[in-house]
Amino acid sequence: MPEDAAGGSGHDLVRVLKSDDCPIGTPQEPELRLVSVGTAEMILVRLADGEVVAFTSRCPHQGTDLLDASFFEGQLRCPHHLYLYDPHTGENVVPARDAKPENLWKLRPGYLPTYRVEERDGWIWVAPHPCAPPAAFDPERERRPIGASAGREPQTPETDPAVAVDGPVEHPAKTVRVPPGTTFELRLPATIAGHVWRVEIAEGPLKVLEEHFDATDPPRHRVTLAAPEEGVATVRCVFGRPWDALPTEIRTYVVRVGSETVT
Repeated sequence: MPEDAAGGSGHDLVRVLKSDDCPIGTPQEPELRLVSVGTAEMILVRLADGEVVAFTSRCPHQGTDLLDASFFEGQLRCPHHLYLYDPHTGENVVPARDAKPENLWKLRPGYLPTYRVEERDGWIWVAPHPCAPPAAFDPERERRPIGASAGREPQTPETDPAVAVDGPVEHPAKTVRVPPGTTFELRLPATIAGHVWRVEIAEGPLKVLEEHFDATDPPRHRVTLAAPEEGVATVRCVFGRPWDALPTEIRTYVVRVGSETVT
C-alpha cells in the first residue's frame, strides 16, 4: 500500500495535509484549505474545538465556491444565499428547518457532502468518498410536485417572529454627511441566521465598493461606499431572507456629500 493511503472503515484514507498547515482561524476569517483527493475537490477546516472537518468545495444549492464561506453559530455559511450547513453531517439547517415544508422544493438546499477525517502522526487523512447523506435529508421533499410550474415561483412569506404581522420594521431615515473624494462604511446588524441585507442606491454620487459579513459580537454586515463627488443620495438597506417576498427590516440613509464632515 502506498505511504499516502491507509485502510480504514471500508475506505482508504489519503494523507492530504500536515496538521500544522490547518490552524484554527476566526469566525471572520476561517482557515479554509482546498485539497484534491482523487477526483474529489474538498475543503478542510479546523473548528474552534480543534477538530478538523472536510466537505465539498461547492455549495449544493447553486454551486457557489465555498472558499469564501464563513461560520455562523458553528454552522457553515454559504456566502451567496447565506444557507447554513452542519459541517459535521452536511445537514442543511437554514432554510430546511425554517421554511414551510411545501416550499422546500423551491429552495432546494440539498445537503453538503462531507468526508471522514482522521488526524494522526502530525498529518490529516481524508476518505476519498463522501459520507452517507444526513438522516434528515429527504430528496422527495425537494422534488418538484407534479403539476407545479418548472420555473421558480414567487415564495410565500414564512411566519417569522422577527417580522411584524403588518409589515417590516422601517426605521426613520438617518442623515450622513461625508466629504467628497472619500469612502465611508455602514454597519448593519445581522443577528438572524439566513437573513441578508440588500443595499439599494437611488440616483446620487455613491458607489458600493465592498460588502462583507463580520462575525463580531454582535455580528455586522459591513458596507463600504465611495463618495467621489458632491451631491445627495439615498441608500435603502433591506433585511430579510432571500426566498421571502416580505422583508424583516428597512433602514434608510440620506447621504449628503459635501465639504461638511461626517456626523
